[in-house]
Amino acid sequence: MCACLQEEKNTENTPEAYIHNIVSTSLIKTDGPVIDMVEITKRCPFTFYDKKKFAAITIRMGSPDCTALLFTSGKLVITGGTSWYECLLAAKYVCRLLKKIFPTRNFWVTSCDIQNIVGKSAIPIQEGFFLDIKKMYEDMNEMCTYQRTMFPGLIYRPEKSPVVILCFTSGRIVITGGKTPEDVHMGWKRLWPTVQKYIVSKTAANAFS
Repeated sequence: MCACLQEEKNTENTPEAYIHNIVSTSLIKTDGPVIDMVEITKRCPFTFYDKKKFAAITIRMGSPDCTALLFTSGKLVITGGTSWYECLLAAKYVCRLLKKIFPTRNFWVTSCDIQNIVGKSAIPIQEGFFLDIKKMYEDMNEMCTYQRTMFPGLIYRPEKSPVVILCFTSGRIVITGGKTPEDVHMGWKRLWPTVQKYIVSKTAANAFS
């Protein structure tokens, strides 16, 4: 069997990856002066602003379920979305909010760019087995970061991969660094055959420790 067919076979049982969070940036333009953060805070109880700690105002919304960081320049950072469309809706929501607070001015969104997509997956590990991230680090330390006393997971950064994954002994996987949903799904699918090799029984691991 050729290598390409073997790789395709190994990825057939890849655990499903789900989009968990998208970070996007937008720019809101206006025909007036810089945005008055203090006035927004006075009018909106679901916002938070402390100029001494951070230059942006935090705006929480329920539909879509996102959080926005708005700067006086109109720069907008959106977190919590699960699609580009939700990020765009969140930016437009902020525009409508600003229009209500400042009715004599116009506001419009000029961009919506995805900066990072975070996905997640869960390896269905049988009882008595675990993901041996210690062995992963020993075998691939040039591509991994693992400091158990500081963080319980292993960070795996393969060369030429569109994503970075965080692996935990329980089988929980966090996929980050992608720019598109395809990066998350295909990136994880390509890495799965390697990760799968390190699912071992606790009995065997103890015998060789």
